[in-house]
Amino acid sequence: MLPFLIVAAVLAVPALAVTSNVASIEPAAGEAIEISLVSQADAQGFVQKMVDSGIEVLTHKDLGFEQKKAKFASILDRSFDLQTIGKFTLGKYWNTASAAEREEYSRLFRKMILNVYTARFSEYNGEKIEVSTARDLNEKDKIVTSYIIPASGGEKVQVDWRVRNKGGSYKVVDVVVAGVSMGVTQRSDFASVIQSGGGNVKALLDYLRQKS
Repeated sequence: MLPFLIVAAVLAVPALAVTSNVASIEPAAGEAIEISLVSQADAQGFVQKMVDSGIEVLTHKDLGFEQKKAKFASILDRSFDLQTIGKFTLGKYWNTASAAEREEYSRLFRKMILNVYTARFSEYNGEKIEVSTARDLNEKDKIVTSYIIPASGGEKVQVDWRVRNKGGSYKVVDVVVAGVSMGVTQRSDFASVIQSGGGNVKALLDYLRQKS
């Protein structure tokens, strides 16, 4: 599987209850359909551009590992709502963490993602990503469906991207691979680390420091 998709899968965050900037005045019925179709196309275009950029980094023969990592970090920061994702992944412990702990957690979480998954660049075997359709999930979010196409011609893997308009541009807030949210698993793993440390967020911070 593409390292880029692996990173995205880990950042999956289903059923996020996050306030977005939604217009309070609803458009007329005819306008609503037209606006929805346009925004679906925009969301699909956003995902297409993102995955194309990821594959371009992976296949660029003149870039060394650190250069690829830097470019990958840029895609991650530009395309994913890491603040929302990190808050979801920490779960209920976000509310008990101090401001300093939250800040360190957010920094270490991002660093862990980059270090763990950019180390898998070498696993890329020529897979392609076909961005297929987009649909409205609710008034805030769109679901863009894509498929990983193995170079070997094996079975396609469905990847659904949940994207949200954040300040005039789309950001990924959820990724579901083959119907499975890896973000839920990551959240559960983090909760297990914290619980084994007596319910203290410091246990997770220690864990993430070891990963960074």
